[in-house]
Amino acid sequence: MRKIAWLAIALLFVPGLFPSAASAQEPWVVDDGGEVTSISAGSDGSRLAVGSRSAKALVYDLSGKLIFETKANNVVNAVELLDNGDLLAASDDRKLYAYDAQGEPLWTADLKRQVKSMSASTDGSVIAAVVQRNNDLLFIDGRTGEPRGAVPIGTTMKNVKVSGSGSWVLVGSTDQYAHLLDGEGNIVAKFGAKGQIQAIDVTDDGISAIGTKLGEVELFDAGGKAAHAAKTRDYPTDVAFSADGRTIAAADLSGYFYIFDGNGKKLWETKAGNAGRAVAFDPQGKTLYAGTDDGRMLAFDVGSVIAASKSDARMKTIVWGSAALLGLALAAFLLGWLRRRNKLGIFKEIWRSKWIYAGLAPSFVLIFAFLYFPAFSGLFHSLYQWQPGGRTTFIGLDNFKRMLHDPFVTKGIGNLVILIVTGLIKTLIPPLIVAELIYHLRSKKLQYGFRTAFTASMVIPSVAGLLIWQNFYDPNLGLFNNFLRLIGLGSWAHGWLGDPNTALWALIFIGFPFVGILQLLVFYAGLLSISEEMVESAKIDGATLPRIIRSIHLPLLAGQFKFLIILGLIGIIQDFNGILIVTGGGPMDSTYVPALQMYYAATKFSELGYASALGVSMFAVILIITIVNLKFIKTEDQ
Repeated sequence: MRKIAWLAIALLFVPGLFPSAASAQEPWVVDDGGEVTSISAGSDGSRLAVGSRSAKALVYDLSGKLIFETKANNVVNAVELLDNGDLLAASDDRKLYAYDAQGEPLWTADLKRQVKSMSASTDGSVIAAVVQRNNDLLFIDGRTGEPRGAVPIGTTMKNVKVSGSGSWVLVGSTDQYAHLLDGEGNIVAKFGAKGQIQAIDVTDDGISAIGTKLGEVELFDAGGKAAHAAKTRDYPTDVAFSADGRTIAAADLSGYFYIFDGNGKKLWETKAGNAGRAVAFDPQGKTLYAGTDDGRMLAFDVGSVIAASKSDARMKTIVWGSAALLGLALAAFLLGWLRRRNKLGIFKEIWRSKWIYAGLAPSFVLIFAFLYFPAFSGLFHSLYQWQPGGRTTFIGLDNFKRMLHDPFVTKGIGNLVILIVTGLIKTLIPPLIVAELIYHLRSKKLQYGFRTAFTASMVIPSVAGLLIWQNFYDPNLGLFNNFLRLIGLGSWAHGWLGDPNTALWALIFIGFPFVGILQLLVFYAGLLSISEEMVESAKIDGATLPRIIRSIHLPLLAGQFKFLIILGLIGIIQDFNGILIVTGGGPMDSTYVPALQMYYAATKFSELGYASALGVSMFAVILIITIVNLKFIKTEDQ
């Protein structure tokens, strides 16, 4: 059974053992490096059309060799390659151009206003255009370029997309609404996006993808109902479906290119420029063409990424199916084992106590959800490049190797060693001294009074205490510098938290005289549990107070020492709150600790896999120290 359990655990990691990556072909530069505005891949997969801000439409073969180029009088903002090789190009010069497969002009349509967007079906039967200051969507005759009709949208439009078969037309407007039309120009659905619409595309099944300024690609079904959303690092500048509609590509303003599956899960991303401008799949969906703001065209072989996503989906089905079968097998085995030993009566006992178990269930569920699950998730994801909601890529021990070369971590380890040594001294010695002083007071009322006086400080919020100490260290108005000036030692006044040489020690001395209330109460309770007869016997034998403390109190307080050392080490290694509030890890990196780097990796840089690895490393260190502590510090029961 143990082997089966380990096999099941290993299966959970199988999907990540074979990471996939997209290989990039050598990029080529469009024309004179002008910004790429649009891309269209031919249905036969042999040609690629590119629109450029340098007022040109260019057609290339797949190796990047120029086949022909055409010139407009302004920015070419949209291009479409048709099945027969014809090229359509829309320009800000108010014209729509058509060329044959050799680049010879077929017709030119003057639409009287700037063409803001144009799209066509692959056979050219449906051509739609959006022009400036016109609330009607124009349809163009693909044979003559003459207007074939118009559909009133009733608002200012930004872009239009026609599905490959021409059965759907999607229009994005400036009021954050999208309009879905059928091939006859009838509005089928009107639906709103969460943010301003920047890019759109639609499949032959009527599935819509809308990129918004909120940094999302929203997916809608054919009825206009929101289905999924995919996150991007910046707002999308273009989105494109693969021919089968199962994969979505996106480019964003920060130069990242992405591939998502139909559920919005990120499969792949890469950064390839200052700003991404256009994306398009080849007909097989195995190559992604991407254009940048500096005129570069890139071709990414993403077939392995898409194949890996399908393999992952199959593997997950297999894993979950295997886990379900294993669970059933274990349940059957357990029932058989109980039956053979005539212990099935335990279920009757459980049923009799069902309300007790029902009352305990919420506690177990919450403990698992908020304690155990995050811990195991961190352990699992420490081996991955992890972005929640996106692709989780297995990278093995790379996160841990990165820690060895991270200057903030190595610097933080040195600081942490100093904090551990000084922290244990602060945790153990001052509270023990105060506990002994209170314990040896002859008056019980005085003991109670001093104990109460010390514990009253627990009501002060820790953040308030940190801010008070921060003001004490202020170089201009702080208590310490003003006191030094008052006694004639103004030359010693210092920017304690602003100097890398003193910042760490200034943090260490926060909380002076270091009488921790929990530690004080633990030691005091331990002293009260010591038998008075033993102490009296020692006094009769002539033992002095120092000897009693050394030979009776300290050995009998070993359990308290063990508890406080473990608790102190866990707190010191994990804690970064004080450093974050007072110095933020500065000046420079003088007060950095690994826990602070973990926090910054997770919150500032969204590197949750690396943050998980840092957390796992700290857990391992705490575990080792705890085991050593339990091994070498003996209590009276051991």
